[in-house]
Amino acid sequence: MTGCAYRPSLQLLSCQVRPYNSPRAKSSLTSSLDGIRAYTPLKLIGDGSFGTVWLCDWHSPLPPGTPLSPMQCGQGAKLRPEWTGKRLVAVKRLNRRWNGGWDECCKLKELESLRRISPHASIIPLYDAFLLPSSLELYFVFESMEGNLYQLIKARKTRPFAAGLIASIFKQTIAGLEHMHDQGYFHRDMKPENLLVTTTGVAEYGAVPGRNGVYRNGTSASQGEKDVQVIVKLADFGLAREILSEPPYTEYVSTRWYRAPEILLRATDYSAPVDLWAFGTIMAELVNLRPLFPGSGELDQLGKLCDMLGDFDRDYAFDERGVPIGGGAWPRAASMLSRRGY
Repeated sequence: MTGCAYRPSLQLLSCQVRPYNSPRAKSSLTSSLDGIRAYTPLKLIGDGSFGTVWLCDWHSPLPPGTPLSPMQCGQGAKLRPEWTGKRLVAVKRLNRRWNGGWDECCKLKELESLRRISPHASIIPLYDAFLLPSSLELYFVFESMEGNLYQLIKARKTRPFAAGLIASIFKQTIAGLEHMHDQGYFHRDMKPENLLVTTTGVAEYGAVPGRNGVYRNGTSASQGEKDVQVIVKLADFGLAREILSEPPYTEYVSTRWYRAPEILLRATDYSAPVDLWAFGTIMAELVNLRPLFPGSGELDQLGKLCDMLGDFDRDYAFDERGVPIGGGAWPRAASMLSRRGY
Protein backbone atom coordinates (compact mmCIF):
# COMPACT_ATOMS: atom_id res chain seq x y z
CA MET A 1 0.00 0.00 0.00
CA THR A 2 2.84 2.38 0.69
CA GLY A 3 3.57 2.53 -3.01
CA CYS A 4 0.16 4.00 -3.84
CA ALA A 5 0.33 7.62 -4.90
CA TYR A 6 -2.28 10.35 -4.74
CA ARG A 7 -2.85 13.68 -6.48
CA PRO A 8 -4.12 16.47 -4.19
CA SER A 9 -7.35 18.21 -5.13
CA LEU A 10 -7.28 21.97 -5.66
CA GLN A 11 -10.55 22.56 -3.80
CA LEU A 12 -9.83 23.33 -0.14
CA LEU A 13 -11.90 23.84 2.97
CA SER A 14 -9.42 25.17 5.51
CA CYS A 15 -9.66 25.50 9.26
CA GLN A 16 -7.21 27.14 11.66
CA VAL A 17 -6.44 24.84 14.57
CA ARG A 18 -3.96 24.26 17.33
CA PRO A 19 -1.25 21.87 16.07
CA TYR A 20 -0.53 18.62 17.89
CA ASN A 21 2.56 16.41 17.82
CA SER A 22 2.79 13.19 19.81
CA PRO A 23 5.91 12.96 21.98
CA ARG A 24 5.51 9.21 22.52
CA ALA A 25 3.96 7.32 19.63
CA LYS A 26 6.29 6.01 16.93
CA SER A 27 3.92 7.30 14.26
CA SER A 28 3.82 10.83 15.62
CA LEU A 29 0.75 12.87 14.83
CA THR A 30 1.86 15.85 12.80
CA SER A 31 0.15 19.12 12.09
CA SER A 32 0.12 20.86 8.76
CA LEU A 33 2.15 23.97 8.07
CA ASP A 34 1.27 26.98 10.23
CA GLY A 35 -1.32 24.93 12.14
CA ILE A 36 -3.75 24.80 9.21
CA ARG A 37 -5.75 21.65 8.39
CA ALA A 38 -7.26 21.76 4.94
CA TYR A 39 -9.85 19.19 3.92
CA THR A 40 -13.00 18.72 1.89
CA PRO A 41 -15.90 16.79 3.50
CA LEU A 42 -17.25 14.20 1.04
CA LYS A 43 -20.00 12.36 2.92
CA LEU A 44 -21.32 11.68 6.41
CA ILE A 45 -20.48 8.12 7.50
CA GLY A 46 -21.45 8.16 11.17
CA ASP A 47 -23.69 10.24 13.43
CA GLY A 48 -24.48 9.50 17.07
CA SER A 49 -24.45 10.80 20.61
CA PHE A 50 -20.63 10.63 20.68
CA GLY A 51 -20.22 12.85 17.63
CA THR A 52 -20.06 12.68 13.85
CA VAL A 53 -17.67 11.06 11.39
CA TRP A 54 -17.11 12.35 7.86
CA LEU A 55 -15.26 10.85 4.93
CA CYS A 56 -12.97 13.65 3.79
CA ASP A 57 -10.45 14.48 1.12
CA TRP A 58 -7.39 15.61 3.12
CA HIS A 59 -5.08 18.27 1.68
CA SER A 60 -2.61 18.92 4.50
CA PRO A 61 0.51 16.88 5.39
CA LEU A 62 0.16 13.56 7.21
CA PRO A 63 2.84 11.56 9.08
CA PRO A 64 5.70 10.48 6.78
CA GLY A 65 5.08 7.14 5.09
CA THR A 66 1.33 7.25 5.62
CA PRO A 67 -0.25 4.90 3.03
CA LEU A 68 -3.39 5.60 1.09
CA SER A 69 -6.64 4.22 2.45
CA PRO A 70 -7.22 0.52 1.63
CA MET A 71 -10.23 1.83 -0.33
CA GLN A 72 -7.77 3.36 -2.81
CA CYS A 73 -5.13 0.65 -3.23
CA GLY A 74 -4.90 -2.51 -5.34
CA GLN A 75 -8.23 -4.04 -6.31
CA GLY A 76 -9.90 -1.58 -3.95
CA ALA A 77 -8.95 1.29 -6.26
CA LYS A 78 -10.55 -0.48 -9.24
CA LEU A 79 -13.76 -1.00 -7.25
CA ARG A 80 -13.97 2.70 -6.31
CA PRO A 81 -12.82 4.89 -9.23
CA GLU A 82 -14.71 7.87 -7.76
CA TRP A 83 -11.96 8.26 -5.13
CA THR A 84 -9.09 8.49 -7.63
CA GLY A 85 -6.89 11.55 -7.02
CA LYS A 86 -8.17 12.07 -3.46
CA ARG A 87 -6.50 11.55 -0.10
CA LEU A 88 -9.25 9.83 1.88
CA VAL A 89 -9.39 10.07 5.68
CA ALA A 90 -12.13 9.79 8.30
CA VAL A 91 -12.58 12.93 10.42
CA LYS A 92 -14.36 12.41 13.75
CA ARG A 93 -15.77 15.39 15.64
CA LEU A 94 -16.70 14.84 19.30
CA ASN A 95 -19.98 16.35 20.49
CA ARG A 96 -18.82 18.36 23.46
CA ARG A 97 -16.91 21.54 24.29
CA TRP A 98 -13.45 21.21 25.80
CA ASN A 99 -13.41 24.34 27.94
CA GLY A 100 -10.16 23.24 29.56
CA GLY A 101 -8.39 23.45 26.21
CA TRP A 102 -5.81 21.04 24.86
CA ASP A 103 -4.62 20.00 28.33
CA GLU A 104 -8.11 18.67 29.05
CA CYS A 105 -8.20 16.87 25.70
CA CYS A 106 -4.97 15.05 26.50
CA LYS A 107 -6.67 13.39 29.49
CA LEU A 108 -9.24 11.73 27.22
CA LYS A 109 -8.73 7.95 27.38
CA GLU A 110 -9.44 7.48 23.67
CA LEU A 111 -6.69 9.93 22.71
CA GLU A 112 -4.33 8.61 25.35
CA SER A 113 -4.67 4.98 24.24
CA LEU A 114 -4.36 5.79 20.53
CA ARG A 115 -1.19 7.78 21.21
CA ARG A 116 0.43 5.05 23.30
CA ILE A 117 -0.48 1.90 21.37
CA SER A 118 2.18 1.39 18.71
CA PRO A 119 1.08 0.93 15.07
CA HIS A 120 -0.42 -2.40 14.03
CA ALA A 121 -2.02 -3.58 10.79
CA SER A 122 -5.24 -4.56 12.59
CA ILE A 123 -5.74 -1.35 14.60
CA ILE A 124 -7.10 1.79 12.95
CA PRO A 125 -4.33 4.42 12.92
CA LEU A 126 -4.83 7.94 14.25
CA TYR A 127 -3.11 10.42 11.93
CA ASP A 128 -3.89 13.70 13.63
CA ALA A 129 -5.85 15.32 16.46
CA PHE A 130 -6.74 18.97 16.91
CA LEU A 131 -8.91 21.36 18.89
CA LEU A 132 -10.88 23.96 16.94
CA PRO A 133 -10.45 27.28 18.80
CA SER A 134 -13.73 28.78 17.57
CA SER A 135 -15.93 25.98 18.98
CA LEU A 136 -13.56 24.15 21.37
CA GLU A 137 -14.51 20.90 19.60
CA LEU A 138 -12.02 18.05 19.40
CA TYR A 139 -11.33 16.37 16.05
CA PHE A 140 -9.59 13.08 15.23
CA VAL A 141 -8.25 12.16 11.80
CA PHE A 142 -8.18 8.41 11.08
CA GLU A 143 -7.47 6.14 8.16
CA SER A 144 -10.73 5.71 6.25
CA MET A 145 -12.43 2.33 5.86
CA GLU A 146 -15.40 1.19 3.78
CA GLY A 147 -17.76 0.16 6.60
CA ASN A 148 -17.96 -2.16 9.61
CA LEU A 149 -18.48 -5.84 10.32
CA TYR A 150 -22.11 -5.36 11.33
CA GLN A 151 -22.88 -3.92 7.89
CA LEU A 152 -20.98 -6.75 6.21
CA ILE A 153 -22.97 -9.39 8.14
CA LYS A 154 -26.28 -7.63 7.47
CA ALA A 155 -25.55 -7.45 3.73
CA ARG A 156 -25.09 -11.23 3.55
CA LYS A 157 -28.70 -11.89 4.63
CA THR A 158 -28.84 -15.72 4.57
CA ARG A 159 -25.70 -16.44 2.51
CA PRO A 160 -22.95 -17.84 4.79
CA PHE A 161 -19.42 -16.53 4.70
CA ALA A 162 -16.75 -18.82 3.29
CA ALA A 163 -14.86 -20.63 6.04
CA GLY A 164 -11.61 -19.15 4.76
CA LEU A 165 -13.01 -15.63 5.03
CA ILE A 166 -14.15 -16.30 8.62
CA ALA A 167 -10.65 -17.60 9.40
CA SER A 168 -9.13 -14.44 7.90
CA ILE A 169 -11.38 -12.15 9.96
CA PHE A 170 -10.57 -14.25 13.05
CA LYS A 171 -6.81 -13.93 12.53
CA GLN A 172 -6.88 -10.19 11.86
CA THR A 173 -9.14 -9.39 14.82
CA ILE A 174 -7.31 -11.54 17.35
CA ALA A 175 -3.98 -10.12 16.15
CA GLY A 176 -5.24 -6.59 16.82
CA LEU A 177 -6.58 -7.56 20.24
CA GLU A 178 -3.37 -9.34 21.18
CA HIS A 179 -1.31 -6.29 20.21
CA MET A 180 -3.59 -3.96 22.17
CA HIS A 181 -3.38 -6.17 25.26
CA ASP A 182 0.40 -6.52 24.90
CA GLN A 183 0.57 -2.72 24.83
CA GLY A 184 -1.24 -2.61 28.17
CA TYR A 185 -4.80 -1.67 27.15
CA PHE A 186 -8.12 -3.47 26.86
CA HIS A 187 -10.97 -2.26 24.64
CA ARG A 188 -14.16 -2.79 26.73
CA ASP A 189 -16.50 -2.22 23.78
CA MET A 190 -15.85 -5.00 21.29
CA LYS A 191 -18.79 -5.41 18.90
CA PRO A 192 -19.26 -5.78 15.12
CA GLU A 193 -19.79 -2.02 14.70
CA ASN A 194 -16.32 -1.36 16.13
CA LEU A 195 -14.55 -3.67 13.68
CA LEU A 196 -14.01 -1.59 10.55
CA VAL A 197 -13.75 -3.41 7.23
CA THR A 198 -12.78 -2.69 3.65
CA THR A 199 -13.37 -5.19 0.85
CA THR A 200 -10.46 -5.32 -1.57
CA GLY A 201 -11.74 -7.79 -4.15
CA VAL A 202 -12.50 -11.51 -4.40
CA ALA A 203 -10.25 -14.32 -3.12
CA GLU A 204 -10.16 -18.08 -3.63
CA TYR A 205 -10.09 -19.48 -0.10
CA GLY A 206 -8.70 -22.94 0.45
CA ALA A 207 -10.03 -25.66 2.74
CA VAL A 208 -9.99 -24.90 6.47
CA PRO A 209 -9.48 -27.82 8.89
CA GLY A 210 -11.79 -28.10 11.89
CA ARG A 211 -11.25 -29.64 15.29
CA ASN A 212 -8.26 -32.04 15.41
CA GLY A 213 -7.45 -31.15 11.81
CA VAL A 214 -10.56 -32.89 10.44
CA TYR A 215 -12.36 -31.41 7.42
CA ARG A 216 -16.16 -31.32 7.44
CA ASN A 217 -17.35 -32.89 4.20
CA GLY A 218 -19.74 -30.96 1.97
CA THR A 219 -18.90 -27.52 3.41
CA SER A 220 -16.79 -24.60 2.23
CA ALA A 221 -14.38 -25.58 5.01
CA SER A 222 -13.57 -28.84 3.21
CA GLN A 223 -13.89 -27.69 -0.40
CA GLY A 224 -12.70 -24.08 -0.40
CA GLU A 225 -14.76 -21.29 -1.89
CA LYS A 226 -14.59 -17.85 -3.49
CA ASP A 227 -15.63 -14.92 -1.35
CA VAL A 228 -14.75 -11.30 -0.76
CA GLN A 229 -11.35 -10.36 0.58
CA VAL A 230 -11.57 -8.15 3.65
CA ILE A 231 -9.22 -5.97 5.70
CA VAL A 232 -10.32 -5.71 9.37
CA LYS A 233 -9.22 -3.11 11.94
CA LEU A 234 -10.20 -2.47 15.57
CA ALA A 235 -11.65 1.00 16.15
CA ASP A 236 -13.42 3.24 18.69
CA PHE A 237 -11.21 3.28 21.76
CA GLY A 238 -13.49 5.57 23.76
CA LEU A 239 -13.88 3.02 26.59
CA ALA A 240 -10.32 1.65 26.50
CA ARG A 241 -8.49 1.40 29.83
CA GLU A 242 -5.02 0.38 30.97
CA ILE A 243 -4.85 -3.25 32.07
CA LEU A 244 -2.68 -2.34 35.07
CA SER A 245 -4.82 0.61 36.12
CA GLU A 246 -6.55 0.36 39.47
CA PRO A 247 -10.21 -0.74 39.65
CA PRO A 248 -13.04 -0.03 40.13
CA TYR A 249 -14.07 0.23 36.49
CA THR A 250 -17.40 1.43 35.15
CA GLU A 251 -20.11 -1.22 35.59
CA TYR A 252 -22.11 -0.29 32.51
CA VAL A 253 -19.79 -0.76 29.53
CA SER A 254 -19.90 -2.66 26.26
CA THR A 255 -23.06 -3.41 24.29
CA ARG A 256 -25.38 -5.85 26.06
CA TRP A 257 -25.24 -8.69 23.52
CA TYR A 258 -21.44 -8.78 23.71
CA ARG A 259 -21.11 -8.09 27.44
CA ALA A 260 -19.15 -10.61 29.50
CA PRO A 261 -20.97 -12.27 32.45
CA GLU A 262 -18.90 -10.42 35.06
CA ILE A 263 -19.95 -7.08 33.59
CA LEU A 264 -23.59 -8.17 33.43
CA LEU A 265 -23.29 -8.97 37.15
CA ARG A 266 -21.85 -5.48 37.78
CA ALA A 267 -18.32 -6.52 38.72
CA THR A 268 -15.95 -3.56 38.84
CA ASP A 269 -12.62 -5.44 38.78
CA TYR A 270 -12.76 -7.05 35.36
CA SER A 271 -9.91 -6.91 32.84
CA ALA A 272 -8.79 -7.94 29.33
CA PRO A 273 -10.73 -11.27 29.27
CA VAL A 274 -13.96 -9.30 28.71
CA ASP A 275 -12.60 -8.46 25.24
CA LEU A 276 -12.10 -12.16 24.50
CA TRP A 277 -15.66 -12.99 25.55
CA ALA A 278 -16.98 -10.32 23.20
CA PHE A 279 -14.66 -11.56 20.44
CA GLY A 280 -16.07 -15.08 20.80
CA THR A 281 -19.66 -13.86 20.50
CA ILE A 282 -18.72 -11.82 17.41
CA MET A 283 -17.18 -14.86 15.74
CA ALA A 284 -20.28 -16.93 16.49
CA GLU A 285 -22.40 -14.18 14.92
CA LEU A 286 -20.15 -14.21 11.88
CA VAL A 287 -20.75 -17.94 11.44
CA ASN A 288 -24.49 -17.93 12.18
CA LEU A 289 -25.35 -14.51 10.69
CA ARG A 290 -27.27 -13.68 13.87
CA PRO A 291 -26.27 -12.63 17.41
CA LEU A 292 -25.41 -15.44 19.81
CA PHE A 293 -26.99 -13.89 22.93
CA PRO A 294 -29.57 -11.28 21.81
CA GLY A 295 -31.00 -10.48 25.23
CA SER A 296 -33.84 -7.97 25.48
CA GLY A 297 -32.57 -6.76 28.88
CA GLU A 298 -29.91 -7.64 31.44
CA LEU A 299 -31.96 -10.39 33.10
CA ASP A 300 -32.90 -11.91 29.75
CA GLN A 301 -29.24 -11.67 28.72
CA LEU A 302 -28.17 -13.64 31.79
CA GLY A 303 -30.90 -16.18 31.08
CA LYS A 304 -29.66 -16.73 27.53
CA LEU A 305 -26.14 -17.28 28.80
CA CYS A 306 -27.33 -19.86 31.34
CA ASP A 307 -29.55 -21.60 28.77
CA MET A 308 -26.50 -22.27 26.61
CA LEU A 309 -23.69 -22.65 29.16
CA GLY A 310 -25.49 -23.85 32.27
CA ASP A 311 -26.07 -22.25 35.66
CA PHE A 312 -23.14 -20.40 37.17
CA ASP A 313 -23.04 -22.69 40.24
CA ARG A 314 -22.77 -25.97 38.31
CA ASP A 315 -19.57 -27.61 37.17
CA TYR A 316 -20.56 -27.87 33.50
CA ALA A 317 -23.46 -27.72 31.12
CA PHE A 318 -23.84 -30.44 28.47
CA ASP A 319 -24.74 -30.31 24.81
CA GLU A 320 -27.13 -32.67 23.00
CA ARG A 321 -24.36 -35.28 22.72
CA GLY A 322 -23.63 -35.19 26.45
CA VAL A 323 -20.32 -33.37 25.93
CA PRO A 324 -19.44 -30.91 28.72
CA ILE A 325 -19.48 -27.24 27.71
CA GLY A 326 -18.71 -24.10 29.63
CA GLY A 327 -15.82 -23.39 31.96
CA GLY A 328 -17.02 -25.02 35.15
CA ALA A 329 -18.50 -23.65 38.35
CA TRP A 330 -18.20 -19.93 39.14
CA PRO A 331 -18.78 -19.55 42.92
CA ARG A 332 -18.37 -15.77 42.91
CA ALA A 333 -21.37 -15.44 40.60
CA ALA A 334 -23.75 -16.53 43.36
CA SER A 335 -22.81 -13.61 45.60
CA MET A 336 -22.98 -11.16 42.70
CA LEU A 337 -26.42 -12.48 41.70
CA SER A 338 -27.56 -12.06 45.30
CA ARG A 339 -26.40 -8.46 45.41
CA ARG A 340 -28.38 -7.83 42.21
CA GLY A 341 -31.49 -9.33 43.82
CA TYR A 342 -31.70 -12.36 41.48
